Amino acid sequence: MTAALAPGYKPIHRLSNTEYNATVADVLGTSLAPANGSWPVYELNGFDNMAEAQLVPTDQYQRYFDAAGKLASDAFSRSDFKSRFVGCSTSDDACVRGTVAKLGLPILRRPLTEAEISVFSAVYATAKTQGESHESALGYVLQTMLSSLEFLYRIELDPNPGSSERHPLNAYELASRVSYLLSSSAPDDTLLAAAADGSLLKDEVLEATVARLLADEKRQARFVENFYGQWLGARRVQEHAVATDVYPAWSPDLAGALAGEMYAYFAEFLRSGRSWLEFLQADVNFVNAPLAQLYNFSPPSGTGLQRVEMTTDHRHGFLGLGGFLAQASLDRRTSPTLRGRWILINLLCTHPPSPPPNVPKIEAAAGMTDLSKGNVRAVLEKHRTNPACASCHALFDPYGIALERFSAIGSYRETYSDGSSIDPSTQLADGTELAGFDELTSYVSNDPRFKSCIADNLYGYGLGRLVVDADRDVVNGIVTSWTSGGTPSIQRLVELTVLDNTFRTRTGIQP
Repeated sequence: MTAALAPGYKPIHRLSNTEYNATVADVLGTSLAPANGSWPVYELNGFDNMAEAQLVPTDQYQRYFDAAGKLASDAFSRSDFKSRFVGCSTSDDACVRGTVAKLGLPILRRPLTEAEISVFSAVYATAKTQGESHESALGYVLQTMLSSLEFLYRIELDPNPGSSERHPLNAYELASRVSYLLSSSAPDDTLLAAAADGSLLKDEVLEATVARLLADEKRQARFVENFYGQWLGARRVQEHAVATDVYPAWSPDLAGALAGEMYAYFAEFLRSGRSWLEFLQADVNFVNAPLAQLYNFSPPSGTGLQRVEMTTDHRHGFLGLGGFLAQASLDRRTSPTLRGRWILINLLCTHPPSPPPNVPKIEAAAGMTDLSKGNVRAVLEKHRTNPACASCHALFDPYGIALERFSAIGSYRETYSDGSSIDPSTQLADGTELAGFDELTSYVSNDPRFKSCIADNLYGYGLGRLVVDADRDVVNGIVTSWTSGGTPSIQRLVELTVLDNTFRTRTGIQP
């Protein structure tokens, strides 16, 4: 029988590249970011922290070992690091073991056992016999810690791994779950102190911890970038390919502003406590001069992205953000199919069937090679006359057709380049007729799947694995609590997810 995951089950979790860089920055105080560049990225369901995808080929461990050496050298070259961790300068056993224990707590995210302290102290002793100085020998200890499985993996232990019996996480395991969920990094000193005295296991302390971490500017920015930025695509905007012969306004600066607006828009909801149900309809934008020009706004005063509310611009909410509209388009034209599938998958957590192999591009239906100056809707409708294509396209194309008055880089338009008028009216597969953008955002906002989809993604992101059928009742219960009383804000959803029994307890794989 195929093994099934119990609700709340969390696999052994290797640090993603993002988590690795954030962890060494916070724990060591380093400005080095070894996990950039050539380190491979493994993603599943759009996230890079999914345990199932975190492979470790042989050459990756060599990268870890080499990075650990550079990080150790950097750490011991800085007085701030040494003043924090190296409280004595002698080679006696008490000094060495005390330093090892002090180093190990934030690096392994828990107190070291006596056996572990002895092992790392032996590394120090071996280095000393080979002529290394006190600090150099401690550097080898640090390199060994940073190369260890206990650092590279977030390991939670089951007393009976084959059993479905649930047991509470210990306070340090819970501290790591909360910290990596909200800041992609190791627990800070305050969290470790709450784990040490056991207070983190209390509801009120755990809830206050969530509020504290989300109020911290640096950690909040990481949560926004790594959860929302991966889930809804903001991290992909700057890499999105756009044909500048079709859209000469596109530039790295504009792409950066579009991505920045996407982050700022989500952060607005996170900071203000605004209802998630307004996410697709709030008439708020964040623009600088290039982005204001794209949106046909008056240039804002001040530097950087400025918050503006414009009610006459034909756009609102997340689906009106140029960053979303661009990254859900092709390089030379819009794609109602891509945009519609994107909405179904990312906002409604509904995965339509994959296209059959060798499906011709819609350009083939019009006998064209370039639709950048053509009527995309008309050609798409010709393409859908093929019975093999019609049933699937009917599931998602209408969502994208309602967005056709936004170009492939997010500017508003009412005609195609060939002069033909754009008709955004459409009919969904359930028979609902939509006049266009405004009715689309209202419809999706009121779809029950919209409320549960963010909860699904947050739950899976927090556990570092895909949501499975066994989790369904748990997630549904969180959504019910979230929407049944008070404002369903993002912070409240985070609190309810963290406070849920499945986040604070653990079970092995059910046979």
